Amino acid sequence: MIDCINLLEDQKLVVTWDLGRRCNYDCSYCPPNRHDKVSPYAELSKLKKTAKFVLDYCNTLVSYKKSNNKDHQLISISFTGGEPTVHPDFLKFVHFIGEERKKFTGEYAGLSLTTNGQFSTIMAKNIVNNFDFATISYHAEALPTQKKKVLENIEFMHSKGFELKVNVMFHAEYFDECVTVCDNLKKLNIKFIPRLIGEHEDSKDSDAHKYTPKQQEWVNEYWGLKVKPKKDKKAREIGRPCCGDRTMEINGNKKTKFLQHTKFSGWFCSVNWFFLHIDENTEEIYHHQTCQARFDETRGAIGKISETDLILSNLKNNLKNKTMPIIVCPLEPDAHCGCGMCTPKSIDGYQFKKILSNHIEDMSIFSM
Repeated sequence: MIDCINLLEDQKLVVTWDLGRRCNYDCSYCPPNRHDKVSPYAELSKLKKTAKFVLDYCNTLVSYKKSNNKDHQLISISFTGGEPTVHPDFLKFVHFIGEERKKFTGEYAGLSLTTNGQFSTIMAKNIVNNFDFATISYHAEALPTQKKKVLENIEFMHSKGFELKVNVMFHAEYFDECVTVCDNLKKLNIKFIPRLIGEHEDSKDSDAHKYTPKQQEWVNEYWGLKVKPKKDKKAREIGRPCCGDRTMEINGNKKTKFLQHTKFSGWFCSVNWFFLHIDENTEEIYHHQTCQARFDETRGAIGKISETDLILSNLKNNLKNKTMPIIVCPLEPDAHCGCGMCTPKSIDGYQFKKILSNHIEDMSIFSM
């Protein structure tokens, strides 16, 4: 039985910034509220204002976090969508935030990108020149010409020494193709993660999309799992890997990158110290995109983009007055860990504070 999880590597604060719903794909497993071809683009002036809040917020939090390596990036700002590269001012905004991050006195903030890789060679060159890292998703149900272009972009960016990772979206109907893609990426020494479809509760096929026992055997073998599948299972029944490929420590001894248990209702959690999510479409800010946990044991936004001054003021006051709250995972039927499950957490309050002390300089800041 799992009662605590610690994060052993890549302990930076990750900002996922959804620039809008516009996308050049229409994946069958992506929910309608996550992509479209008609949503308005966020205005560049508003993006610039929000960028200053993000950097100030992150700089404030990381000043309280431990760092064993002072040269290590403690902040990563990751642009998502929709498809972020379709925004007409995308590169202008990237250039702006690239300069703005230099003004802050805290640790250097890295820029990363989550994309489907469906863009021109010119865009690929710009990404190599302006970003520190990219996650590219391979969607097997795309057109052959689209998949060919994505793989060409992946190989081109890798050849330039650019750091990237490929999320291979394992569609059950294209399972063998996905295995082949993984094999080829491995030969090229390109990082990849086999991603099961239907991991998130708002996926269109979270209940319908299932993997056969034979397909599960491949997943089990890849992740070193010992469970023998007996029936078709949904992704949430199988478990999931850390989407950041981070190593977690379970119960103080076992190390893994894959959790078969992803429901932690009632657990003490530090997700707010490791994640922040900005949603330009709804103009809302969350501790985390998928779990949406708040300090009052409910799920939802912590405020609107128009309320960034208040959000920042509350954070600084809590830290200064040593009244920083601790998140308890909401006791809701659908509450479960997706991306972000790697964050330190425990079902026991004492054990949680012990784990958290590995990451926070001064534990007296907490009201717990």
